Amino acid sequence: MAKTSSPILSFCKYLLAIVLGSSLYLLFITFFNKSFADYDLWGYLSFGRVFWQEGFFPYKDIFAYTPTKSLWVYHEWLTGTVFFGLIKYLGPASLQLLRYIIAILTIYLIYSTARKRGGSLFYVIIILIPSMLLISFGYVAVRAQIFTFFFFILTLYILECSKMTEDRTILRWLPFIQVVWCNFHGGFVAGLGLIFLFALGEGLMRKNMALSYLKWGVIAALATLINPYGIEYWLYTIHALSMPRPDITEWYSALTALKSHVHVFPVTLFMIMSLITLLVSLVRKKKDVTELLIIATVIFLGIAHIRHNILLGLTFGAYMPVYLSECAYEWNAKGHSFKLIGFLSIVFSTLMIGACFYFYPKTKITFIPDFRIVVSSDYYPTKAIQWMVTNNIKGKILPHFEWGEYLIWSCYPDCRLAMDGRYETVYRDNVHKEYFDFLYGRNGWNVFLRKYPHDIVLLKRGTRTHSLMINEKDWHVVYYDLVSVVFMRKNLKK
Repeated sequence: MAKTSSPILSFCKYLLAIVLGSSLYLLFITFFNKSFADYDLWGYLSFGRVFWQEGFFPYKDIFAYTPTKSLWVYHEWLTGTVFFGLIKYLGPASLQLLRYIIAILTIYLIYSTARKRGGSLFYVIIILIPSMLLISFGYVAVRAQIFTFFFFILTLYILECSKMTEDRTILRWLPFIQVVWCNFHGGFVAGLGLIFLFALGEGLMRKNMALSYLKWGVIAALATLINPYGIEYWLYTIHALSMPRPDITEWYSALTALKSHVHVFPVTLFMIMSLITLLVSLVRKKKDVTELLIIATVIFLGIAHIRHNILLGLTFGAYMPVYLSECAYEWNAKGHSFKLIGFLSIVFSTLMIGACFYFYPKTKITFIPDFRIVVSSDYYPTKAIQWMVTNNIKGKILPHFEWGEYLIWSCYPDCRLAMDGRYETVYRDNVHKEYFDFLYGRNGWNVFLRKYPHDIVLLKRGTRTHSLMINEKDWHVVYYDLVSVVFMRKNLKK
């Protein structure tokens, strides 16, 4: 009987592998198949265009006419350089391909970390589903943050490998990772945080590796000075970390986001996964101080700012399979044949997928990845810009915030901007404070309007500021459509 059942078992294993592989592929394409052009993309490309076509490195902003900082510390400069090179020589599809590749590598590292730590294949695959779902919200479009997600899990993988084997040689990769990471995105500080959390956790447990983590953490931190700005990069980073951003939704706290009905599903998913992770890690018999520190930190960061929710998705996928595998082993050791933990894991993952389709009913299931980068006229002022080009309208533009970098890409050097998405790196603090008062029609909203020599105001139609501008005697509407409205000074010559 054993011999005759062996081929059947082998066939079932192959069939199960095919089903799981196809399911993961389908889920990956469904979750990560995004084509909308992110507003920040145009800032990256504008920098890259100056670097490659103009032949110089812009240490001072050249796109604005309002007061700017004496030094433009662009922490995403390498992202812009790479993105522009790709789109110029290989086309927009190359950016989407890069996004897919980085996402696949990130997911593979989550899988490898979980397996390296002893997670069973079943739980690793099941937990990858909610992990991928939460992570996918960080891959809505091509952004510099995708490099931070990749380097974060790569750093965690290296640290976990060294912790399990006490191999100090693998830690030598950390400074090289930090050099590349800090030039792609300012999220490199998350990697340094991981290293020092390992040093602290292992130190509290009096493990031999603590000093090695500390040493290589210091070396990795010093390595970040290898950037175009030197120590000024760190001065900017320290300022940026403590800088309040109450007007930017991705910097909302989790509670503020829920109250404001912003990104409700990913934030709710983050909260549920946080609760599960905390409960499982606390009831786990084999407690690890380092892991508890990391879990507590990523949950705190995600609660403080919803843009950091993704870090929990990475950590959840790497740590939770081990916890569930241990619980299942203990459950089975007590003689219980019912796979309750595995069943609950499947139910949870299935419910999360169902909830995703409930909150995003327009999500399409497809086997074919989309390589387009869509600039939708429903979200971008494409028609207004075309009207300006047709009528040879040039000058200094006061734009809607989200459109600023797109205007830089589309209209420079014929037009310059009062404000754009690079506000924290380029503009002085008082300037963007006055600008956001204008943008949201707050008290003193017209201070920014009258303080600087704007020629054109390009706003999102139907906003409070749109209504206020109609009563400004020095301005009149020269164009409008369903998305945007253009005001021009009455004494401005076309």
